[in-house]
Amino acid sequence: MAEPSKDVKPTFTPGEMEESTGSVGAGKVEPSAVPGKDSDVAARYANMFSGGEGYSRSEWVKLRWKLDMRLVPLLWFNITLGAMDKVTTATAALYGFRQDTDLYGDRYSWVGSAFYFGYLFWCLPSGSLLQKFPIAKLMCGVQLLWGAVLIATGFCNNFPSLIAVRVILGALEAPIVPGNYLLLAMFYNRREQPLRSGLMYTGLSVLFTGPIGYGIGSLAGEHQWRSMFWITGAMTVVWAIVIGVFLPDNPVQARFLQEREKAIVIDHIREDQTGVENKTWKKDQFIETMLDPKTWLMFFFHICISIPNGGLTNFAPLLIKGLGYSSQRSTLLMMPTGIIQTFSSYICNGGVFLCAKYLPGKHLRCAWVVFGIIVGMISAVFLYTLPLNALHSRLAALYMSYFYLGPYIVALGINTANTAGHTKKVTTNAMIFIAYCVSNIIAPQFFKSNQAPLYPLGMGAILAAYALSMILIILYALYCFYQNKRRAAVDEAAGQHVHAETDFKDLTDKENVHFRYVW
Repeated sequence: MAEPSKDVKPTFTPGEMEESTGSVGAGKVEPSAVPGKDSDVAARYANMFSGGEGYSRSEWVKLRWKLDMRLVPLLWFNITLGAMDKVTTATAALYGFRQDTDLYGDRYSWVGSAFYFGYLFWCLPSGSLLQKFPIAKLMCGVQLLWGAVLIATGFCNNFPSLIAVRVILGALEAPIVPGNYLLLAMFYNRREQPLRSGLMYTGLSVLFTGPIGYGIGSLAGEHQWRSMFWITGAMTVVWAIVIGVFLPDNPVQARFLQEREKAIVIDHIREDQTGVENKTWKKDQFIETMLDPKTWLMFFFHICISIPNGGLTNFAPLLIKGLGYSSQRSTLLMMPTGIIQTFSSYICNGGVFLCAKYLPGKHLRCAWVVFGIIVGMISAVFLYTLPLNALHSRLAALYMSYFYLGPYIVALGINTANTAGHTKKVTTNAMIFIAYCVSNIIAPQFFKSNQAPLYPLGMGAILAAYALSMILIILYALYCFYQNKRRAAVDEAAGQHVHAETDFKDLTDKENVHFRYVW
């Protein structure tokens, strides 16, 4: 699990980060030349520390806290809101949604899948938009529309109208998670990203959907399910305004940072050799992405690891209700699923962070992915084999089946950390979320209405998906190990150890022989 090649001066390595108490970087903050179109937007700040006084580790730590307090809560609620809005149909299904909108047979499964058709259709275009337009402003715009579509869903009365609004909703959500990860990589180095990724991506949307779902169950009259869409839609519109005001597009344009602070952020991440942002779309980087074995290993991994998500998010409330609980009780009993997802995220991402901190040069990211998969696989075995009358055991197994989130998030972080070149970054992100969509389109189809409430075919699909996920992530790790070994030999033969010439040139990980993969 090698780190990127070290000593990109005037930066410091992760080991020096922990031990240094003196000056980091050097020199006064002075303006640099405006970069050309082939350069990264951070290039103008890249050499602002050049001789003289630098910055201390304590100054960076103080700045990092400032970044954490601003960015992590905003990115967290971006993810949480998307997770909440995605499963509004699952909560609504407990309150007559299927009956009122004529969702007989497998139509409910298709409403669940329709969201991901929109997401799938718009993955690549949204990647292009994330490169061309300011990320935060784009998120603000799509979330305003997204909220309006959710509110409109509350007025739907039939299957065709539901399919239409769910497809549109999926398309609008497509830029959100990739945009979050692009922002994360702009402000934090690869050693710091897993912890923030774990804090950002949790299952805590149940803290909103549970109480809201329980509350609408107390409303008088019919069609209570409509209120679920109206409430969540209004929340989304309000949040879009918050994002537009407070979320920065990149470090260079972050109004809450002073010029010196911007330069420190840029200097701090340069060791990764991944760059920050470039608004020029490059055809050669797109082609490289399509020909990179890493892209396809991670693509198929995400198809497999997201099968549990696609099935459980749509059918878990019905699985719980099938155990004999009331609709209102079922909404509350769904809340522990989010707690398990959050614990999974914290355990897996926290494990990566601690390994990187205490085992220099070793992140063990793929090992933590395998650990999370094993936990989910054991839970799926119990859920598949336990009899229907084992209520508490089945409920516990269902909760632990949600452990898939930790491996999924760590894998997203691996994908971000191992991709350089901005066009390649956005294209790779788009490919990963195309895989996510394909998986979530497929998964609900394994849950046949005539197999309720056990859904043995669906449980079997989840178990098989976990097994395939483990095989694919091990192959990915072996490929990265081979590439790092080969690149280290090239660098050693050339006697090269200082790589400042490649840090903000918008080179891809393949073009930059000094780049090292984390696995």
